[in-house]
Amino acid sequence: MNKDDRTLHDHFVVFENLLFVSIVVIVASLLFQNTILFWILWLLGLLIAVAAIVYRGKYVRCPHCGSKLNVRGVPKYCPDCGKELD
Repeated sequence: MNKDDRTLHDHFVVFENLLFVSIVVIVASLLFQNTILFWILWLLGLLIAVAAIVYRGKYVRCPHCGSKLNVRGVPKYCPDCGKELD
């Protein structure tokens, strides 16, 4: 699947999955407290969370006007231009 073929919903699912993986990695790091593995996993989880936020800022946008959709879930209509979203 090409990046251009992805719908807004597909991009939002990628964002949610990245965020979920980051939380799992950070929680898993707690199993290894006071070791170097703790810090490696914690930093990896943090980097994945940052990547998720950057991904959302770049791809979770209205396909019509290009405005950022700063809402939970995928809305049915764009809050800025009012057009229906896929």
